[in-house]
Amino acid sequence: MSTGETCVLIDLGFGPRSLARRLREANLAETHIDAVLLTHGHLDHSIGVPSFVRNKKIPVYMSQGTRKEATGLQEIENWQSLVSETSVHIKDLEIEPFPISHDALQPMGFRLSAGGKCGAVATDLGELSPTVKSKINDCDWLVLESNHDENLLRIGPYPWKLKQRVLSRLGHLSNRMIADFLRKDYDGRTAHLFLAHLSRQNNEPEIALESARKALGNRSRQSLFDSCQVHLTYQGHPSEMISV
Repeated sequence: MSTGETCVLIDLGFGPRSLARRLREANLAETHIDAVLLTHGHLDHSIGVPSFVRNKKIPVYMSQGTRKEATGLQEIENWQSLVSETSVHIKDLEIEPFPISHDALQPMGFRLSAGGKCGAVATDLGELSPTVKSKINDCDWLVLESNHDENLLRIGPYPWKLKQRVLSRLGHLSNRMIADFLRKDYDGRTAHLFLAHLSRQNNEPEIALESARKALGNRSRQSLFDSCQVHLTYQGHPSEMISV
């Protein structure tokens, strides 16, 4: 995310060559990045951080639990502790962490504000608690997990124990759960909704996209569908760049 004055990287679950390629595709340079924010310590979100910040002055913002959980993060000296619902500032960017439900130590989502605009990032969570719903409403843009289609997960290749984990309140949000939020609890303000963390084994981009669009279209105020653009994100390359 970039405000024009501040650029932050949220999570980094791959190595330096992959990051360099993705930054090139997004027309960004490493030197533009002012900080790294970590949602939690699972390796698919954090493994690339130690090598990226090594010999750089880039600070890493994370919870105490995240720093304790992930290999290599304890070696990072330039880091700042995040506490849920306690805001921090990086130049013109205000970051408010909020608690999420996932099988990690002190996982977080982020509400980010600058220049009168705000957005939220909530991925890797098994439920949309009242707190999470309050943080992801009243936003100009959203990045929300739409990890799996529940039917595809149940008939898919995962072992039963892993399926139970994904479906639990400490697991991941399904297309249905996002659709339920959009139908019942979404306030209609968001101009851009990005569906994130789609499972390659247990979801299809077209299914996730259609589920969210249908839920928006079923709202009593039909204009909500027209005013909120739904975007997909991808594991292999950057998503669409938008300005708000």
